[in-house]
Amino acid sequence: MTVEHRLGAVILAALVIYALSGGADYGGGMWDLLARGPRASRQRAAIEHAIGPIWEANHVWLILVIVVLFTGFPRAFATVMTALHIPMTAILLGIVLRGSAFVFRKYDAQDDAVHRRWSALFGAASFFTPLLLGLCLGALASGEIRVTDGRLSSGFFAGWTRPFAVACGLFAQGLFAFLAATYLTVDTEGEPALQADFRTRGLTSGLLLAPAAALAFILARDGAPHIFARLVSW
Repeated sequence: MTVEHRLGAVILAALVIYALSGGADYGGGMWDLLARGPRASRQRAAIEHAIGPIWEANHVWLILVIVVLFTGFPRAFATVMTALHIPMTAILLGIVLRGSAFVFRKYDAQDDAVHRRWSALFGAASFFTPLLLGLCLGALASGEIRVTDGRLSSGFFAGWTRPFAVACGLFAQGLFAFLAATYLTVDTEGEPALQADFRTRGLTSGLLLAPAAALAFILARDGAPHIFARLVSW
């Protein structure tokens, strides 16, 4: 295995861990925004309790991906960050807004209009940031980002504005919601009513993942032909 392959394995492993940890944090924010019914406040409290101790640490894995990519593959880093600077900037804003809103909501008065605004911002940022992450991964998988003579030649909208990238974004949202609901089902043991709420959400989001994955697979035929060809080859 070459050095490049080892670094690529580190990036892949860090991305998977980030999805399993930080992705569940995003999913928790989604369920926080969608909390309804007589136990809505208890659902939000359970989500806050689960996310509170770890949400900052989980972003270390994303930082690791960026650092390894920057130091190990500087030309690729420059190309990716140039081609995808619009969604990448939006992701950065989403992460900052989400974290800030979570902290401000935590220490704000619990029953006023400002608290509700922080909660709405936290939930909204938890929704659109995973979508943007999926768009970026879809763009990279599409093969539409091209470099000619050391310069980006495909423009700033290649890949991430395509239907395949949107399908990847929707799949990321569904996956993170499923992970969060699954973790929260375990985390609320001892509270049967809350556990049932999150179990229902987990089953629902898990079922919805199937059509989202099927849509991404179908769109990959034209949106990411190289990956599609490898998926269907025997």
